[in-house]
Amino acid sequence: MRNRLSLLFVSLLALLAACSAAPPTPTATPVPTPTPRELGAAIGRATQAAESAHFTIDLSGKPIMVSAFTLTRIEGDLKRPDSVLSILTVTTGSAVAEIRTASVAGQQYMTNPLTREWGCLAEGDGFNPAVLFDPQVGIEQLLQNGFDEVTLVGSEDLNGVLSYHLRGTISGEKLLPISMGMLGTGPVALDLWADQTTMRATKMVLVDTASDATNPTTWTLTFSDYGKQIEVRAPAECAKP
Repeated sequence: MRNRLSLLFVSLLALLAACSAAPPTPTATPVPTPTPRELGAAIGRATQAAESAHFTIDLSGKPIMVSAFTLTRIEGDLKRPDSVLSILTVTTGSAVAEIRTASVAGQQYMTNPLTREWGCLAEGDGFNPAVLFDPQVGIEQLLQNGFDEVTLVGSEDLNGVLSYHLRGTISGEKLLPISMGMLGTGPVALDLWADQTTMRATKMVLVDTASDATNPTTWTLTFSDYGKQIEVRAPAECAKP
């Protein structure tokens, strides 16, 4: 009987020790770290998925000529799939003028900088900002598969938003068609910032490295107001050709 009690006591102690032991720590499954190229592709997809956005393009460095004018700024609203309203700021000598443009379902309209009257343009007759956001060859598509090389600079605070900062290059041949030949005389250096939460692009700086050795053409694009309500209509004064 004494032996049986001893065995029972030992068994109880073993059971209590097993119950009080800490449970095994589960092995954490490592989360794959996206490569810079994968981040760029994700940013391109998220930006392209937005139905609308406000954008600005500030041009600096070597002047960009549009007819007899120097183009200095483009500001507008984008509405998917193919509508853009924008204002082009141009200069000639000391004079500054604004040209309004509208692209609706593939047809572009533009105001005369002197009379401000709307006119219809044939394809290729004027710079159409809508081409920059073409779903097949535009900026967002180039972020997905147009980088020749790309690296992750790091995470940065951009206007109070934690953002990815990528840096890379895109060949000029890919940018010439969507910029009406104004960007892409050689490899173009690109710095890209995107909101880490939404993965949407917030800023891009494109430097056309071959345009001028000391003062290269530079485009600074900013994006804001994603999802804003935008109504784009063809100007009533302009009949489609």
